[in-house]
Amino acid sequence: MSVPLYSLRITAVGEYVECSLREQRLILFSDVVPDDIASYCAVHQASELTAELSPGQRMKLNDKNYRVTAVGRVATANLRQLGHITLNFDGADIAELPGTVHLYGEPPQIIQPGDQISFYPNCH
Repeated sequence: MSVPLYSLRITAVGEYVECSLREQRLILFSDVVPDDIASYCAVHQASELTAELSPGQRMKLNDKNYRVTAVGRVATANLRQLGHITLNFDGADIAELPGTVHLYGEPPQIIQPGDQISFYPNCH
């Protein structure tokens, strides 16, 4: 398997994350998350992003693979600087919001501490 562009491990899950998952969204934020939005986020320890996020890449959540279908114009910068992006599991080919990464595949039912997310280079 190829080397990930970015990897994270979930350390805390806000009380409203499950509601977001039902709406096909997951908000990720590093441990510098502001208190007023932490309850909506899956908090993680940030790592170094080694390349720009782009459509065609792959995201892996534990053992499940998702194809990246669209990337908002500030998603890479937000992930690099704040460890923050919103994942939208709708398969859209145009980013809805500037900080959103769209993925093809069913959203997870639950997110919990210890879950791992990694982004990988373009699928071939």
